Amino acid sequence: MIYIYNAGPLFSEADIKQRQYEGEKLRTALHDRQAFVANPIDFPFEDRVLSSKEIFDVDVSHIDKANVFFFELATGDPGTMVEFGMAIEKYRQNKNIKIYPIFSDLRLSRNDIKGVESPVGFNSFLVGACTFHNLKIYDSFESAFNALIEEISK
Repeated sequence: MIYIYNAGPLFSEADIKQRQYEGEKLRTALHDRQAFVANPIDFPFEDRVLSSKEIFDVDVSHIDKANVFFFELATGDPGTMVEFGMAIEKYRQNKNIKIYPIFSDLRLSRNDIKGVESPVGFNSFLVGACTFHNLKIYDSFESAFNALIEEISK
């Protein structure tokens, strides 16, 4: 079974719309496969305020089950970084998982900069976690999504 965890910041209208778009695109593309998309913006919480512990418990339960991860890392959102670290640890423990790190920073393409080893200022430890584990880094959700579709179509 494909169990996807989609992580990224959720604090602005743009963040929320992007995460909803991503979740819907994943669910639509995988509707005929045995797949589940855990998209935190879509988790049903009955419109109530959750404690930090409740948020952590719910997210970790999905992270523990997931075998495919999408991470929007360009913003440096601390929650996404913790989730990414948890996925990297699963990967390090030889779990059969796929990680799609995304650095969707328009400054890269606007300034014709290739890769994330650039003067934009991404955290070197974060970039190193990707490069050390030979994870392909994507510049957009679309390119990461297309890589997943290509991978599962093999």
